[in-house]
Amino acid sequence: MFMKRIVFKIAVFAIVFYALSAIVAFCLSDDQTSYGRVLLHELYGQEKVDILYCGSSHVSHGIVASVADEMTGKKNFSTGTAAQSIQGTYAILKQAVKKYDIEKVFLEMEFAISTQTPPSKRSGFKSDYLVAKYIKDPKIKFDFLTSISKPKYYLNHFLPIGKDKYLTLRPQSLAYRAKSIISGDYFKYTYDCDDDIYAGQGCLLDHRIVKNGTFSETVQEKNINLSSISDEYFSTVEKIIALCKENNIELIFYAMPCTDFYLGEKGNYDEYHALIKDFCKKKGFEFYDFNLAKEKYMNFDDEDFRDDNHFNSSGCYKWTKAFWNFFNSGMKKEDFFYNSYAERMAKMDKKIFGLVYDFKDDKRTLEIKPIYNHIDNSVITYDITAKYNGTEEVLAKSSENSFVELPHGKAGKIVVVSYLDGVKQNECSENFAAF
Repeated sequence: MFMKRIVFKIAVFAIVFYALSAIVAFCLSDDQTSYGRVLLHELYGQEKVDILYCGSSHVSHGIVASVADEMTGKKNFSTGTAAQSIQGTYAILKQAVKKYDIEKVFLEMEFAISTQTPPSKRSGFKSDYLVAKYIKDPKIKFDFLTSISKPKYYLNHFLPIGKDKYLTLRPQSLAYRAKSIISGDYFKYTYDCDDDIYAGQGCLLDHRIVKNGTFSETVQEKNINLSSISDEYFSTVEKIIALCKENNIELIFYAMPCTDFYLGEKGNYDEYHALIKDFCKKKGFEFYDFNLAKEKYMNFDDEDFRDDNHFNSSGCYKWTKAFWNFFNSGMKKEDFFYNSYAERMAKMDKKIFGLVYDFKDDKRTLEIKPIYNHIDNSVITYDITAKYNGTEEVLAKSSENSFVELPHGKAGKIVVVSYLDGVKQNECSENFAAF
């Protein structure tokens, strides 16, 4: 009898604690500005879904589903959320397959996701919690949350409050949330952002534009770490393959185009392409890598992107049309794509894609590292100007030297204009502080 009372009290405490935690989590939640929240809610309200696009933010900043509907005569939907793990993709797909009779699934094979820290070594789960919150099926949610980490994080996974749970104590955010709840906007699942709009069916159209020739970074991206692509990643992809086969769904592997500045910085994209292509081939699939598409069929400017690897509104429309023009055309893969990214670079006109600003340890010296295709460095020249305190100081003019001394004791912007055989290629600016 005594033990029954103890068990009963523990059970009551657990239920009350969980309920109070859920109330606190709801009040402090900071997800009302998340497009992922709106997207996943909308997924449940479709009459049907014929074609599903799966992956991370490349997917939501990619296919314009309304255009794809017109081009395919089918109902399209994109399920990409920010930094969505492959485990999250599998969970969302399982939920969608349970609700809809899906005909075709496109799985985007972005290297930034495939090289994520595997569950056996992970400690951060913010992007996963956004997905888990809107998975309705209890078993799918349970399987997902137990697949993303070691057991020591399970308590944090299942409690409404905890690390990475989209909670905030910022007065401004709490006031905005209270307003959206009182007005009812929160429950309408609307998306309000100055930079982009939610266009429905999982598509986000970004207003931001990268001006042609202005890509620059202060730290050069490292090579794609192929060794970090874990067995857990590939085993989850195999689960996606099995799920599609069980439900007679056609599965297509693809990669969305990124900028050549982004891929050029990495330096080893062909190695990644070959790895994924080989994996797909062994499983009986093709890999459609649109970074290898021939320019006469698919060509994008910097101004089609919001950053170096996400399309803006203009790019989304161009990409959707080019994507479905290929799949609707019946064109042979070898006619549409080059065999490698290196081959595509070699076939292009000579071009500088952007500049890397390498500020040395003393902060007084700058090395400019151009990202380009088949170019002899000797034909590249630079105009370099330092802007500070209302002053413009010319540091170099038509110089072949990629090193420059910065104005000592000054802070402002360094503007670099690059030329190829005297023809302007880039005009980039970055902040500096030479103290």
